[in-house]
Amino acid sequence: MRIANPRSNRLRRAIFIACVLASAAYAASPGEKVLYQFQGAPDGAGPQSSLAVGAAHHLYGTTPNGGTGKCGSSGCGTVFELIPPAPGATKWTEKILYSFQGGNDGALPQAGLVLDKGGDLYGTTASGGGNSTALGCAFNEIAGCGTVFRLVPPATKGGAWTETVLYAFQGNPDGSQPMGSLILDATGHLYGTTAEGGAGYCDNGYNDPYGGCGSVFKLSPPLKSNDPWTEAILYAFNGLGSGYTDGEVPMGGVILDQKGNLYGTTLAGGVSCGGGGFCGGTVFQLTPPAEKGNPWTETELTTFFGAQLGKAATFPGASLTFDKKGNLYGTTLLGGNGQCNTYEEETFPSCGTIFSLSPPTSGGTWTLTAIYSFNGTTDGAYPAYYGSASLAIDDKGDLYGTTPSAGDQPGCDYLSRIPDPGCGTVWKLTPPSTSGEAWTETTLHAFAGASDGAAPFGGVVFKDGTLFGTTTGLGSSASSGTVFSIVP
Repeated sequence: MRIANPRSNRLRRAIFIACVLASAAYAASPGEKVLYQFQGAPDGAGPQSSLAVGAAHHLYGTTPNGGTGKCGSSGCGTVFELIPPAPGATKWTEKILYSFQGGNDGALPQAGLVLDKGGDLYGTTASGGGNSTALGCAFNEIAGCGTVFRLVPPATKGGAWTETVLYAFQGNPDGSQPMGSLILDATGHLYGTTAEGGAGYCDNGYNDPYGGCGSVFKLSPPLKSNDPWTEAILYAFNGLGSGYTDGEVPMGGVILDQKGNLYGTTLAGGVSCGGGGFCGGTVFQLTPPAEKGNPWTETELTTFFGAQLGKAATFPGASLTFDKKGNLYGTTLLGGNGQCNTYEEETFPSCGTIFSLSPPTSGGTWTLTAIYSFNGTTDGAYPAYYGSASLAIDDKGDLYGTTPSAGDQPGCDYLSRIPDPGCGTVWKLTPPSTSGEAWTETTLHAFAGASDGAAPFGGVVFKDGTLFGTTTGLGSSASSGTVFSIVP
């Protein structure tokens, strides 16, 4: 599994769990079903994104590896479609809609896809784009800082999908490494983030002072069909330099409210943590200007404190989710009351948390609450933290998500001090019937690293009573990853 890792060696270790997995017999839990196992190049490999659900439950996603491209030995990645079985059949059918070649078309699609009303798909690649001289492209095995692309379905049945690069990032000042999923507004504008690049001054771990701290961008469609899309940087993060406290490394995408405000997370940065090292990240709001042409306003809704402050939540790397009341929900990679301890540079125990952020009733500040702390046993550890991951929510307010580690299954050994072994979990979090009481966690499935896969980094999507997600793989008989469904 190859991952576009932002920032320094310390943070790269803090957002990547190295594991060695052994084979294991496995009996699927009730309601869990493997829909497809990836085969590796020329098929896809290692999916770590969320899925988009289209008409008739067709599933669309990306794999950062595999395909026909020649990006080292792992391929340059793919976009795939998974077609439900015909009536009376049981087998889902997978199609590779596009294989990235690692040139101007992009490479290593980390994030999920967004589907418009016409059936076009939009996504990002974390690398590629063809600009080999751009500053701020830290992950530069492949020339380019990443792209935003569109895939248009064929006009005739059986034809090829058409890939178009809508924008190729330049590093400084616009950004590089877009790793979070895009969103599409009602007028066809795209919004997203880049984990690196931008105009801020951040050391990206490669001794490049122009690495940047990441950005939030907007892509506007052209007025004429053959004209290019227009890219605008809505905000460039400043990191910790020169006294700034706005954060750095926005790995997750952004979400949009009814007023046009954007919300997202930064993996690191924020107010001073004390004692040096990385601060724990932020949740931010971007407010559009009252007059067109003026800058957007960035506001930090909360700051997470760093690892050296013990049990505090830290490193919110995934995207956020709204409920009907306007509360925000998200995950932190570390923190909480669990007794996990994996990273050799840290001595504090923590397995990650789920948090809520409630808007003020009249003025004031948003209220941060840790609603669940993982313990690294049957519930899992290190809730999915890639930019594409976010929590799913149903009409009752139940939350659903994944952890790529623990779960108390014997098929995986993470060579760490997590209390129990395991290849990750899918879980449900039920709100209390009485305000202020504890949320209830239920493990819906614990992966064992055999035919069911392992390490579900991409989160889940909830559609018509069914959860859909992916596992990156790593298991003995599903080493290239899977697509799965679960009926809670």
